[in-house]
Amino acid sequence: MFLQKLSIHGVRNIRHAELNLSPRANLFFGMNGSGKTSVLESIHLLSRGRSFRSRHLKDLISRGQQDCTVFGSVKDSARNTSTSIGVRRDLNSKFVFKVDGELVNSASRLSQTLPLQLLNADSFDLLTGPPAIRRAFVDWGVFHVEHGFRQDWATLQRCLKQRNSLLRHAKIDPLQLSIWDKEFCALAERVSSARQAYLARLMPILNQVAEELGLAEDISFQLYCGWKEDLPLLEQLKASLQRDRKAGFTQVGPHRAELKILTGGSLAANILSRGQAKMLVSALKLAQGKLFYRDAGHNCLFLLDDLPSELDAIHREKLGNMLFDMGVQMFLTGVELNDIKGLWGSRLPEEHQMFHVEQGGIIPWQGNNQTP
Repeated sequence: MFLQKLSIHGVRNIRHAELNLSPRANLFFGMNGSGKTSVLESIHLLSRGRSFRSRHLKDLISRGQQDCTVFGSVKDSARNTSTSIGVRRDLNSKFVFKVDGELVNSASRLSQTLPLQLLNADSFDLLTGPPAIRRAFVDWGVFHVEHGFRQDWATLQRCLKQRNSLLRHAKIDPLQLSIWDKEFCALAERVSSARQAYLARLMPILNQVAEELGLAEDISFQLYCGWKEDLPLLEQLKASLQRDRKAGFTQVGPHRAELKILTGGSLAANILSRGQAKMLVSALKLAQGKLFYRDAGHNCLFLLDDLPSELDAIHREKLGNMLFDMGVQMFLTGVELNDIKGLWGSRLPEEHQMFHVEQGGIIPWQGNNQTP
């Protein structure tokens, strides 16, 4: 599966672009601020319905425009089929998501159609950032391999919203609260079990990838499910009711889960150098991609934003070679074209496209006969 065509309108300084893409490597080079990352942001918008750079739509939409749109054609080589996918967002937070011309109400349909992994400077917060980042990492994997998880998670969020709304009422109907609590607990158990099972399957793949990337430390996971495991969640909800009412929200449950990523039995964030931490995060992302392929039968695509400035040459080449061997579609950015090409040493995929980006304009690059 790969993104065959990409059309971008009104995303930051990219007013209009129509791109024919390589199924393997797509390299975007140009000065800082030229619009390289905006290309990756557009692909992310097409997959997730939102930006990875900002929550504010006014930052995403071109100055003077009321909305932005991104369209793509996703090719499934195994089935010889193509799927169209489109996203429009406007300054009033309204959205239109379409898959094969059909309106869809959830960004999850976009993610199913165009699954992707992002590796950029912010990705390294996976180790040092808040628990929500690590929960999102786990849930991405479970979402794509356990179809029942999608519905369980969506229902859990609605249930949690209803319970939190009750907590803020002056008077609570005990019967109504009991109904929501029981449903919440049942869903919480299923969500937590799915997370644990996924991490157990990811672990051996991660250790193999980490070894290939040169990380010698033993890596392990510890998942705190969001409540004390020695007491039923329902009892803990009852015990924390007054605290929850005072806070105005539910303080135990899978939405409070925390994943600890350990090396040698200690928190990786506390003992790894910055370079080692970056390689571990890279290993985590690649391991997810490998497990996704094993379960789905096709690859997710990888967005790699300015890796030359994030990793040293040796580790960049190790990462590039592994991506090469995985056969994934890649989108890479960098200031210098040679730095991006150096990701593979001498193994740049024959199927590749290069693009020069300047002031929001994206020009296919044929080689030395052109001048940026």
